[in-house]
Amino acid sequence: MSTARRAFDVLAMGRSSIDLYAHEIGSAMADVRSFDAYVGGCPTNVSVGTRRLGLRSVLLTAVGDDQVGDFVTAFLERERVDTRFIPRKPGRRTSAVILTIQPPDRFPLTFYRDNCADRALTIDDVARAPVGESRVVFVTGTGLSHDPGRAATLSAAGHARAAGVPVVVDIDYRADQWDGAPSFSTQVRALLRSATMAIGTEEEIAAASGSSDTARGAATLLETGIEALVLKRGAGGSTVFRAGEPPADVPAFPVEVLNVLGAGDAFASGFLYGYLEGWPLERAARMGNACGAIIVTRHGCANFMPTLDEVAAFVAERGEAAP
Repeated sequence: MSTARRAFDVLAMGRSSIDLYAHEIGSAMADVRSFDAYVGGCPTNVSVGTRRLGLRSVLLTAVGDDQVGDFVTAFLERERVDTRFIPRKPGRRTSAVILTIQPPDRFPLTFYRDNCADRALTIDDVARAPVGESRVVFVTGTGLSHDPGRAATLSAAGHARAAGVPVVVDIDYRADQWDGAPSFSTQVRALLRSATMAIGTEEEIAAASGSSDTARGAATLLETGIEALVLKRGAGGSTVFRAGEPPADVPAFPVEVLNVLGAGDAFASGFLYGYLEGWPLERAARMGNACGAIIVTRHGCANFMPTLDEVAAFVAERGEAAP
């Protein structure tokens, strides 16, 4: 990893949205009477999560020329995420998500991404962004679902690689955004050939690799040339896979779960923090586990990402040293 001083620590690229979370926890959608409005989208959550941990974060997404775009960008500005490179896309809508929270294990959500703005990111938008001036670039598999966003995502990864900037890919498989897993697998493996590392769940590794056996799937993805693949296992913690080495399991922090949505993005935020601190990947994953454990006790995603002090207190309460 390059240690050169750059303008930003993390450039996250991809989708953004307004997230409408049912206010009544445990209710089915037909019984919901009110919603809490938050900001979401994997890279958007990560931009906020890393910023709250003290990193210099910049977001490359796109919003529509609409009030929802104002809602998203105003929140990001309050969080001190750099928004200068977020274009408005006339004729497009800012994405939206509506969901209910039915603990312990049901969190039904509906995406509204037809004609959404972030799918319209272009190679020119990437060229205007500080890809080469960031210490790490974070992109997602969902960014590959439609052109021109697909070409823009591949361009960002290629530009970063050429500039010596590490690329971390969140596999981020959303089945309803694709014709099927095979097309997703083809696209995400092409992206991984420009990447340094990848992060994903068992289901995402299966979709990307074409294998339901996680170890075999991890080995397949490592053949793209990435240095490591980090498996998110929720209550089971996480596992770091490297080519030619045994997998390294990293324990979780047991908590009572309210809402699992956003846990993976909190994990990625903590992991990126540790990675940029130069920690071993296992220690970085432990930091990710702590951030993920905190967020699942909270109602939403970006709006509830933990600060560095909150992570330190959370770990100390469990009688452990900082990750």
